[in-house]
Amino acid sequence: MRILLIGGGGVVGTALATRMRARHQVTILDVRPVSIPGVRSVVADANEYANLEAHVPEAEAVVHLAAIVPRGAEMARQIDAAVRLNVGSVVQALTMSVQEHVRSFVHISSLSVFHEFGRHPIRAGALPDSTAPYGLTKRLAEHACAALAAEPTTVTSLRLAFPAQERDWPRWRSPSNPDAEGARALRLEDGTSYPALHPDDLTDAVERTLTRHGEYAAIALAADPRTIDDDSAQRLLGWSPLARNVTLDAVGRAR
Repeated sequence: MRILLIGGGGVVGTALATRMRARHQVTILDVRPVSIPGVRSVVADANEYANLEAHVPEAEAVVHLAAIVPRGAEMARQIDAAVRLNVGSVVQALTMSVQEHVRSFVHISSLSVFHEFGRHPIRAGALPDSTAPYGLTKRLAEHACAALAAEPTTVTSLRLAFPAQERDWPRWRSPSNPDAEGARALRLEDGTSYPALHPDDLTDAVERTLTRHGEYAAIALAADPRTIDDDSAQRLLGWSPLARNVTLDAVGRAR
C-alpha cells in the first residue's frame, strides 16, 4: 500500500515508518528531512495546500500526524499555529483525500481529549472535555473528521495514550523536550502505575486501521484498560496491546 505520513518526522511517525517500510511504500511529508532507509522523505509544510495537492492524490492511505503541542511560557503564542496545523491541516488533507478517493484516512489524535486522562480513569461513555490547547485542537479535528467523512474513504481518529520509544518503554518520554525531561514512569494520581504505548502495538493498530471499512470512529489506544473503560479498539479493529506483559513494579523500575 502507498502510505503518506503527514508530519511523520517525529517519534510516532518515524516509529511507524521504520516498522511499515517492509510491507508498504511509505512517504514522510515533514518540515524536516527524515533519513530512514527504504522510506521516501519529502520536505514540505503540511499547512500549504500545494504541498498536500502534490502528494495526497498518489497515496492509497493518508496518516495525519502533524501537530503542535502548546506548552510553557510560549503557550499563548503557539495557540494560533496549533489550530492551523492540528485542525486546519487535517481539514485540508481529509477533504482532498475524499475528493481523490483515498482508501483510508487516519487522524492521529490523543487521549488528551479527556481532561483527566493520565490522572484518573476515564469511565465508559465519557465525552471529550479537554479545554487545554492541545486537547481542544484534537477535539476540534475529530469533529471535523466526523463531519467530512464520506465514501469511499474510511476515516478514523486514533486516540493515542503516551506513545513511547522502544528504548524507553514501559516508561514515556515527552517528545517536545526529550533530553531535558527524560523518560518517566506513568502513574495515576492514586499511585497506580501503567505502561506507555509500545511502538509495535501502535504500528499494529495503525495497520489494522488502514484496512478498516465503515463509518467514522474515534478509537482509544491505551496500553492499560484501567486508564480508560473503552473497548473500541478491540471491537472495531480486533486490537489489544501485546506488549502489556509487564508487572506494575517493572513499570516503576524499568530504566
